[in-house]
Amino acid sequence: MGLLRELNKIRGGWPGGWKEFARGYGGQRDTPPFVQPENPDDRRSLIPPLGLKEYWYPALPAKDIGWKKPVGLKIAGDELVFFRDKDGEVQALWDYCPHRGAYLSWGDCFWKGFVSCPYHGATFDGNGECVEFITEGPDSKMVGRVAAKKYPTITLKGIVFVWMGEGEAVDPEEDIPPEFFTDSVTQVLHTMRYWDCNWMIALENTSDAHNAFWVHRNAFRVMFSARGDLGGRARTPMGYRSENVDNKSVRVVDNQKTAGYYRDENGNVPYQMYYPRIDGKWPLHRWRLTWVWAFKAAAKLQKFKQFKTPEEWQGMRLPGMQRLGPVGGPESMYTRWCVPVEKDLTRVVYFYAREVKTKAGRSWNRFAFNLYRNWLGHYNFSDQDYDAMRSCRYQYPEFLSATDSHVVAERRLITEHARGLSKKIAVNDVTTAELQVTEGHDLLGVRSEADYGQLEGIKVEVAARSAES
Repeated sequence: MGLLRELNKIRGGWPGGWKEFARGYGGQRDTPPFVQPENPDDRRSLIPPLGLKEYWYPALPAKDIGWKKPVGLKIAGDELVFFRDKDGEVQALWDYCPHRGAYLSWGDCFWKGFVSCPYHGATFDGNGECVEFITEGPDSKMVGRVAAKKYPTITLKGIVFVWMGEGEAVDPEEDIPPEFFTDSVTQVLHTMRYWDCNWMIALENTSDAHNAFWVHRNAFRVMFSARGDLGGRARTPMGYRSENVDNKSVRVVDNQKTAGYYRDENGNVPYQMYYPRIDGKWPLHRWRLTWVWAFKAAAKLQKFKQFKTPEEWQGMRLPGMQRLGPVGGPESMYTRWCVPVEKDLTRVVYFYAREVKTKAGRSWNRFAFNLYRNWLGHYNFSDQDYDAMRSCRYQYPEFLSATDSHVVAERRLITEHARGLSKKIAVNDVTTAELQVTEGHDLLGVRSEADYGQLEGIKVEVAARSAES
């Protein structure tokens, strides 16, 4: 490294050119920094940049927490330290020694079941109580007088979940998917990665009504599927109809009409469509259809059951997960959980759940997940979403389309029903962007009272605007 540094000094700024700072210093970061609006006509102003705190969140695999060394992790802007107590259970404390503020995660677990601060040896048990203060000896009067903040934890199917709220922890079954509480028949596999963007930008990506034939046109899961002739999801100028379920989730309902907007008299949606104002077709070519027939034929031979989960655990579920099934494999439930780290960083946790009754079946399921399913669904496919949407800038006004109806429903779920949400600004009952979605459906002649879950305010506002015009 030293030699490279010296060679770079000799090289100086050569070759330079206009590209290096083409977008100013921000261009060095690639993804633009997240800036939250403060606008009473923008519902995004109410969504906390660091996420919803009064919820349980997935933290990390239990196997990654040993006896000897504590583990530090940031969630929703809070820094936590994880270690095992005397009973072997994973515990979490604020990663802050109450004595002088040092990182506890920089310390050690010299004694089984305790974590010691690296600065003065303040040693804490799984409840956060200071049980010894090593540098002051056995007679230290700090013992019993100082404590580290504790975060409740629970370990389920190998994953440690942590309660991030200030209030008393709710029943974990309120926030953690039901497959984590079932017997060993339901296998839950996972992977985790980081997206360089805000958690809400990451969350709003799923159930987009029209991006599959554009963003995912070269995804293996789309190209080599029975729906490859549609690009995985049909193009449509209409938004999905959404349903609020118990103020806990928003799910897509009855999307057949939406997806079938361009069907011909034979019930088929054309692969290529002509766009007259640019005098061109999309897709540009038809070569992706070469192999679709084979995957359609294979799909007819396969009979898979739907993964069973309650309605309130479908679609976008508070505090920040998207649940669809089956995705990435047969009879499975796909969960993408967007865990805030910092306002510009999201830990994306994927869970792949499937009911497998035999030991051999579970071994094969894990093998297939590690061999190709994980990569196909959670990296090759999802990273195409990430590369497209991470440049979204919240601080600027939006002009929403009718196809953004599900996004509006998700935002309203969060801002009206999220646990512990502090509203620092008074936002209009119906924003301009939300009206744009309804107006888009009006122009198509397909507006429904279900556009936003039959909100009276929407209908009154639309009627008033129509009267003015």
